[in-house]
Amino acid sequence: PTTTPLETLSLGQGQWTPQQQQQNINEIVEIPQSFCAYASRFLIKYDEGVQTWWDTQESKYSLLSQDKRQVKLEQSFVSFAKSLEMALQEYVAGNTYDKLWDTFNSKYATNANDKEEIQRQLGILFTMLPPQDQPVSKLRSVGISSSSGSSNDVATFEAENFRTDFTQLLPSLYHCVEKSTPNSFFAIEPEIVGTVLGPSLQREQPLQRPLPQLSPTIYALLGLSGSAACAATHSVVIPLDVVKTRAQTDPEQYSNMLKGIQTVLKGEEGLPGLYLGAQATLVGYCWYGISIYPSYTFFKRYATTELLSPAVATIHMNDIALIAGAMSAVVASLGLTPLEAARIRVVADPATYKSLGLLGTMASIAKEDTELGWKTLYASFPSLITRQVLFGSVKFIAFERTGEAIFAQLPFLRDATWTTLGVSLVAGGVSGVLAAIVSQPADSVLTYVAKSNSKDLGGGGEGNNSSSSGVALGVIEGSRIMIESEGWASLFLGLGSRCVWSGCIIAGQFLLYDVFRTTFNVNNDALSQIYQIQLN
Repeated sequence: PTTTPLETLSLGQGQWTPQQQQQNINEIVEIPQSFCAYASRFLIKYDEGVQTWWDTQESKYSLLSQDKRQVKLEQSFVSFAKSLEMALQEYVAGNTYDKLWDTFNSKYATNANDKEEIQRQLGILFTMLPPQDQPVSKLRSVGISSSSGSSNDVATFEAENFRTDFTQLLPSLYHCVEKSTPNSFFAIEPEIVGTVLGPSLQREQPLQRPLPQLSPTIYALLGLSGSAACAATHSVVIPLDVVKTRAQTDPEQYSNMLKGIQTVLKGEEGLPGLYLGAQATLVGYCWYGISIYPSYTFFKRYATTELLSPAVATIHMNDIALIAGAMSAVVASLGLTPLEAARIRVVADPATYKSLGLLGTMASIAKEDTELGWKTLYASFPSLITRQVLFGSVKFIAFERTGEAIFAQLPFLRDATWTTLGVSLVAGGVSGVLAAIVSQPADSVLTYVAKSNSKDLGGGGEGNNSSSSGVALGVIEGSRIMIESEGWASLFLGLGSRCVWSGCIIAGQFLLYDVFRTTFNVNNDALSQIYQIQLN
């Protein structure tokens, strides 16, 4: 694998390791945050590897607006500082700060042309330690107790610019002065406010990145997780799915979810009527889960790592998520279309199709047009793929952005597995409702096309050409017919029940998907690496 700039760190050995191997040493030694922040600035200034990495970060976010760019750079800085803090904690736990001074001094100052300035900066850095931890003899030995600043430094130094520009170090205006009250220690003059050095590191995560490559095994496990999650959630909400379909085919009798369930239970079908089309549902959504989740991951990673430059990918992250969701929905629709057609037939006309079973229903549909044969199963493909593309695109991007927003406001929710899964549940519910609203017209047309193939549009195959059999009826033509006959409102029939259905199913889907990914060790932590430093 290609060596990254951070792996050429002069201060020690930098390496990307699996996030699950992160060492928890936060309680061993407490390092002042000001020290970690200024040490990070020092490395950006004087370490070639870190400087190169920082240049790539600035380039990566160069196309963003100034405010968004600053937020991203600040997060990169804080994450790097957190990685450095972890390295310092581990190092100081077994060594003295005097030895840490020697490490910094030998790596960056000893053979440098600007040795005096580097040692002044090191003096400022180590003066940020508590008095009892300062390497007083080292600070005294390099003669940094006097000021070389000028009035121009006072005039040009602006605290706000310094706080937001992480490549800056304190100018010569600042220097270290030895105090004796009663023990000797050093202090920075003029006094500085800690927050000017950088953001707080509390509750922050170390620098991390996705795995550079995903193996076929990982994609297979993502598919297996998706398949199990989709089959499980759809099996639970089959009754909602039945009522949703009935509301679209017979809106007068099934005006709302509760009334729809009561109508089915009181009718001849009874309780089994709520589970019509179960075979097609389970098989269809096993395929859906096994195809859409790994496909989304693949298309998104390919676009961000292979197709686009980092700067372009960063500014178009929402577009990439939408396109990846759309393309994965196309893959899923290829297998889902015939199964969805069979499910709708069974639910809409159980007297004809229930006894045939899944394969029998599909065979019956295929025989409706002797010329087209099995292609008749794809009569609703245009409207289904439109629905799935809209639904899949919105589902993924809404889930990701909702989760990000929740974690941004409540970062402590990342600390436990159950709270992280809770966020997945909430974000999944939100994404399901939004996706249902956006894709509802296409869903209504899908049901209309499947129903009309054997009825209004002469789907029996006798004397009908391909147009009249419904094969060429797409979402636009289907919408036109529905609007002309039933009005615009017909495109949103069953929206309420579908929002309930979609919110429940997608919330459970993403929750179980994360549960199964954790079980198979392919969750976000397993697919991420953190940056760790081993100080020499």
